[in-house]
Amino acid sequence: MEWKSWSSIPLAQRQQLPNQSGIYVIVDAEAEVWYVGKSINLNARWNGRGHHRYQQLSRTNNKRSYKIYWKLFPSDQLHEKEQLYINLFKPHLNYSRVKTYARKAIQPNQEIIRLLKVINKKTTLFPDVRSVVIGYYTEILEVEEGDLKEYVCIVIIVNVNDHDGPIFNSCKKSTSRKGNNLKGCWKIYNSDCGSDDTDIQPAIIPVFVVENMIYEFVCYPSLIDKLEQNRSSLHNIEIAKQSVLALRDIDILPSLIVNNSHSTTRNEDYLHYRISDIQSLVELFPEIPEV
Repeated sequence: MEWKSWSSIPLAQRQQLPNQSGIYVIVDAEAEVWYVGKSINLNARWNGRGHHRYQQLSRTNNKRSYKIYWKLFPSDQLHEKEQLYINLFKPHLNYSRVKTYARKAIQPNQEIIRLLKVINKKTTLFPDVRSVVIGYYTEILEVEEGDLKEYVCIVIIVNVNDHDGPIFNSCKKSTSRKGNNLKGCWKIYNSDCGSDDTDIQPAIIPVFVVENMIYEFVCYPSLIDKLEQNRSSLHNIEIAKQSVLALRDIDILPSLIVNNSHSTTRNEDYLHYRISDIQSLVELFPEIPEV
């Protein structure tokens, strides 16, 4: 085959193609020709994922080890040469439609697993304690047609970065077409923390609802700092198949949570208001043995 004498590079190195006009041929490790094309700028044609066949080829590249072979031609000869080599090489994909691949819709269970994984991943900024599941409480809520349903509410303390980053982004995504499957999963819980004072902002708690579970994400950085200083009171448990850091003994919470009745926001006061409802996670979720 004539293309064997042409210059070539692996598909993964397509950014090294020359910025010149020419004919290119996609060939696999078994010397099967898959596609013939032309471009006035070979590099620009294959830059990034811009080529209309790239996604289709990349899905089978590990199996077939594609290479791009090319030969330079003046731009006014490209159409003629392309037809010549298509007729000569008879490439598979030139005679087929371009396949499109729809991204699988995000499922609620997958999203909460992803979030728990993110907020428990150690980083340079958070090398030890990044978030803490402090306990749970049960709540009976009215659902469709007046039916009542009992939910297990998992209370998770998070830092500002995660609250305003991955949690907020996921919440925002649920309102877009891309996150349509998450519609209704995210809700905002506004709590007055038991006060009738309308001049004080309510606690604003983003919650994620999936099946009979409600995950409450309470932004309380100072409590995370205190729990980090009491590292022995924390242990790893498994929630939604993810290892998360959790409070072992909820009896220490009252000494760590300060009731600030004169604050202008109720986010920190929310736990003081909720503390009598919170129960230990020991009976609900298994502890992960230390290695």
